[in-house]
Amino acid sequence: MLQYKKYYMPQSLEELFSFLDSFQGTFDIIAGGTDRFAGEKDPSLRAEVGVDISNIAFFSRIKVEENLLLMGANTRIQDFLINQTLVDCVPIMRHSAIYFADQQIREMATVGGNLANASPTGDMIPPLLALDATIHTVMKDGSGICGRDISMGQFIKGVGKTPLQRGELISFISCPILRGYGCAFKKVGQRRSLCISTVNSAFLVKADFEGKCFEDVRIAFGGVAPIPVRVKEVEEVLQGAPITRQAIYDALEHIPLDMVQSRSRREYRKHVIWNFMLAGLYESLAELGIQPQ
Repeated sequence: MLQYKKYYMPQSLEELFSFLDSFQGTFDIIAGGTDRFAGEKDPSLRAEVGVDISNIAFFSRIKVEENLLLMGANTRIQDFLINQTLVDCVPIMRHSAIYFADQQIREMATVGGNLANASPTGDMIPPLLALDATIHTVMKDGSGICGRDISMGQFIKGVGKTPLQRGELISFISCPILRGYGCAFKKVGQRRSLCISTVNSAFLVKADFEGKCFEDVRIAFGGVAPIPVRVKEVEEVLQGAPITRQAIYDALEHIPLDMVQSRSRREYRKHVIWNFMLAGLYESLAELGIQPQ
């Protein structure tokens, strides 16, 4: 059970920051709280107050501005499966959400919480890294309510570590709307049901007009190092390469030897990377109706 000495649910940004400015103790910012449930094994690490921001509309916006999708930190994981704007604009997130726990947890868990938890295997993280997403924050300083922008590649600093300061929250995430891409999401864990990832990965592939060459390739992995990584070496080899089985196999030879930095099951993770890379590229191309020859 998730327990706090006190529970506070502000209704606006002003109420939220008024509380945070005056409170000197420890607190958790929660919206669904699913990651906090997972951390309840050690009550000595429990914060004094739970601050629930789920009723603040500012954190729940979903809208399109030109070629950018803006999704609030309180966007539920289930929304990636049922909200048509999200399905149309970021289909890679739907691929990830399908494998995210079960529907009960997806209805509570939020994209902002998955990011702020900064797990090396957070399922929303590789897709957002492949999308070149930007994290927008909100906080209050001497001049009033303000914020900053942090690229997805700079947001996860290590296991459970982000650049967020005390009283700074994820406001929303923006990412470009990529048209004409095939995508795939791969994960593996230690069980079939309610699987917590050991390794996960996201793939975005775009072919040229004739469907014969790779125009753009984006590959991101989680769970192989303390921070999620883009596999730039393979991406660059595939850019402009013919869409053939041989070209794909040749590109996999460029997977960095030191890519796996995890302390545990290193050989297993290397094997998973190779297999995921092959399957992810093939599945992304299949979405485009392309089968490498």
